[in-house]
Amino acid sequence: MSGEEGLPGFTYVVAREDVSDDGLEVVLKAGDAARALLVERYDLLTLDVLNAQLVIEPWRKKGLKVAGTLEAELAQSCIVTLDPVPARVTSEFTLLYLPEDVSGRRAMEVAVDPLAEEPPDPLPVEGVDLGEAVAEQLALVLDPYPRVEGAEFADAESSESGSEKKPNPFEVLKNLKTQD
Repeated sequence: MSGEEGLPGFTYVVAREDVSDDGLEVVLKAGDAARALLVERYDLLTLDVLNAQLVIEPWRKKGLKVAGTLEAELAQSCIVTLDPVPARVTSEFTLLYLPEDVSGRRAMEVAVDPLAEEPPDPLPVEGVDLGEAVAEQLALVLDPYPRVEGAEFADAESSESGSEKKPNPFEVLKNLKTQD
């Protein structure tokens, strides 16, 4: 998911030629406008903080390795009560990028091996948008089912009002057999 609208103040594009052999350290802090776009994109209630510390290094001569840590303070809606569920998230990640002609993505056959390493992402000619990469990592660490502590769904049987015990269809068949 590339940010077509971009993340104002959180966009930091790095191309392979921008990174020396010693590497490059980058600190990103999302401003109000970028956080507002991410709140809308990921259906959050709030995103008060989103920071990332990144180290970008050359990888396999033409590629890039981005290793970093993201920190976020946010709130999501409880899936049961819709109350705010605050969360403080810290996540370490490593991303690998190679130009498409080197990574072989175009010629790669579709073979799924759950134990194999994930292939590197394509490295665009203009470079990698580190802000967008951090935003995508945030999406991966969000709780898919946030719940306020103690919130439970109502039991399906207790929600049936005035229901009698439903007849077992096999009881009917058993009674047919004994009538012979």
